[in-house]
Amino acid sequence: MPQFEFVTISDPSEAKKHSTKVRRHVMKDIGKARRKVKPGAKEKTTTKRKGAADTPEEADRDIIPIRTGRRQIQVSVGPERDMSTRAARPPVISPWAEGLLSQMIYPIEMNESKLELVRFMVEEARYVYRPFRFLWLGLSVTNEAAWYITLANSAAWRAGDWGSMVKDIQGNPEALGYYSKSLNRISERLNNAPDDVDLEGLIVAIAGCICHDATMGNFDRVNVHLQGLKRMIDKKGGMSKLSIPLLPLAIAWLDLNAATYRNSLPYFPAINAAALVIEDVGDECQYLDALLERWDHQCPSLGDIQSAIMATSKVAAHINKHNEKPGFWRDDLNLARMLSPASHEILTLPGRPLPDDVLDPNYSGVAAREAFRCAALIFLADVKRRFNAPVWELPRHLDAFRQISRLPMVDWAAVPELNLWAHAVAALVDDKADHEDRSWHIKVIVGIMDVIGCRTAAEGLGIARGVIWIDNLMGERAARLEVDIDAHLRAREDPPERNIQESTETAPLKTTGIVQNKVLAKDTTTGHITLKSTPRRIEVDRTSIFESALERSRALQRAES
Repeated sequence: MPQFEFVTISDPSEAKKHSTKVRRHVMKDIGKARRKVKPGAKEKTTTKRKGAADTPEEADRDIIPIRTGRRQIQVSVGPERDMSTRAARPPVISPWAEGLLSQMIYPIEMNESKLELVRFMVEEARYVYRPFRFLWLGLSVTNEAAWYITLANSAAWRAGDWGSMVKDIQGNPEALGYYSKSLNRISERLNNAPDDVDLEGLIVAIAGCICHDATMGNFDRVNVHLQGLKRMIDKKGGMSKLSIPLLPLAIAWLDLNAATYRNSLPYFPAINAAALVIEDVGDECQYLDALLERWDHQCPSLGDIQSAIMATSKVAAHINKHNEKPGFWRDDLNLARMLSPASHEILTLPGRPLPDDVLDPNYSGVAAREAFRCAALIFLADVKRRFNAPVWELPRHLDAFRQISRLPMVDWAAVPELNLWAHAVAALVDDKADHEDRSWHIKVIVGIMDVIGCRTAAEGLGIARGVIWIDNLMGERAARLEVDIDAHLRAREDPPERNIQESTETAPLKTTGIVQNKVLAKDTTTGHITLKSTPRRIEVDRTSIFESALERSRALQRAES
């Protein structure tokens, strides 16, 4: 009886190549590898030879099965370890694992230098957790161009410091060479492929380029790749037409990461089928619900951001409930499914220009709306960082939030609780005791606490905890912030004799219709800070702050038309 083998090819001329005969259900095997084997299961997922004894290292390893032809080989990958052990004991691939890697069927001809990069990818996973490592490894073996970009990625990581990637592949001939080969294969396929050819292999390769460039922080190239990818996926009929499992989720995640960096609309719609539905949040969102209802009456301009804020709150509630489970912070698929809905809601909010007239009734609401939107993106970036995912967007959103928060004549007292939470998040993310921006956040937090009536840091941060908070993520940093806030309160209550040098830094507040600028006064002898009120007008360039908001609004209008 004839035997049939299903292969993934994107060029009919490649059908006869032995190197391209890779099963399309390779992702099924990668998915199996992510699930832990239940105790007492009949199927054994170990490659240890009979009679060999388990070492402590071998007992902790996960078995990654990769199917090649009619055989299934298994690569042993251990858990993440302290990177400092590398100097004392260099990683060594076992002869058994090396033999298995040599027997794999790759989409290109492999020599020793290429196999060395594969060994590095597998062995590094024992010491360094990187989200989506094995997802992309499984996708890349289905396509020649995608495999070249995987080799380029491995070469870039190997050339960098331990656990980090080289900053620019232009200075690394090996990584640049493989990257160029990948782009050449993609260009050849695009120029020579007939219109009716299956585009899925090309889509995988381009998605791999996006992943590589996003990890490098080159978002100009990422944007070019995403534009081309969108045209190809639209031509295929949309994301729902992609047949490779998890590929739509991976592309949507890359798209959201790039959109977060650009602070603009994503190219692709939300994938609701892959999103994690968070319903059981218990009582954690009750305080925020009450605040949102009050804000809706006091500041109508915040109305359309409430859904995005609540979606972010649900992410925090879900993490608070489940983060103690083993492997939670190393489940990359759960990361994408959990954060994607909230990220998409925040990024698709239409932009609003800041009124030129500070007396416009919407002036304060529009400024607060954009500031809280930035704070939500900062919060989600902090969650991503806990999963060891790249967060290139974080400095940009921190800078934007601080610029907006320094705008003059904004009535921040209309929504003090959310403003307190936003500054607390920014201070926690920028957790450097000597950083002047963090010190500024502390001063603003103290000012908001005065408006609310909080006397201690514990009371003030207690309000922030009621808005959106993750104890496992913020606990230790929150304790340090609490100490710093209380120290500032004590210094303010017991000021020494002063030799005053006025600072130009301001923290505008508005109460009962009177705008006051709290001018910081610094004692040059002791370094203590005091505040004195003086009427003052600050000129701020608002064009750059709201540029991205206007662009989002125009993009939404184009999409609707």
